[in-house]
Amino acid sequence: MDSWKWFRFNRIEIRLFETFRCLLSRIQFLIIMKISNYPENELLEIASGFKKHLSSHLFSSKNAQLELDQAIIYKFKALFYEVQAYTLESETDSITYKYKLDLDAMSDQVRNFFLIFRFYLQKAFPYHSNIWEAYGYCEMEKVIHNYSELRSFLEGSVNLINEKKADLKAANCPDSTLEEIVELSKQISDEHEELIKYLERKELRNKAYKSRLEELFNLMKIIHDAAIKGFKHEPEMLKHLTFPTKEPVLGD
Repeated sequence: MDSWKWFRFNRIEIRLFETFRCLLSRIQFLIIMKISNYPENELLEIASGFKKHLSSHLFSSKNAQLELDQAIIYKFKALFYEVQAYTLESETDSITYKYKLDLDAMSDQVRNFFLIFRFYLQKAFPYHSNIWEAYGYCEMEKVIHNYSELRSFLEGSVNLINEKKADLKAANCPDSTLEEIVELSKQISDEHEELIKYLERKELRNKAYKSRLEELFNLMKIIHDAAIKGFKHEPEMLKHLTFPTKEPVLGD
């Protein structure tokens, strides 16, 4: 398949993939974030109150009838400390920002070389617009801030350079321009690949955190239910070991 045709087909494929990926990420975000009826910070504040009063309330002899053993208490406290020690990582952080700054800088460089490349491509093939029309300024601007599409664009460009190098040289296209495009294409691809891997690792950490937060919530439900049964005539204890206002339902 000719380079320009390959680029157009691959660009459509990438657009579909990126749209699906964004939609999937949004769905996952909504599912993961909706752990209880309480915002995350409020849930942790409630959990902190549970932790503070568990030993004094639930291990006393007069409350031995509670359906709650020490294993649940220890597991709850361990999970609480683990969740409390972790800060949910935002979508944009200093490392992501640095990657994007570097990618934008390289993208600006390669854009400048494409102005030269396009000129000599037209010069080499004046009657074959199907070869160079996919590599014009407007086409570059459409993909310059979408790193996946930019990589596809540059990959198609490098393939075209390799296929038409003799014709470009005959049109006096500087070797340095072609070399810079090839080298910057590789650097952008490598840098973007590193960014993707970093974001994937961050997403896994955030998912693990949300999973632990959900597990903590489930243990809090057990404590809540046990307190309702064991302290139904002791409002002060109920206040410290049950969810405020109403019992949250997971996934509401």
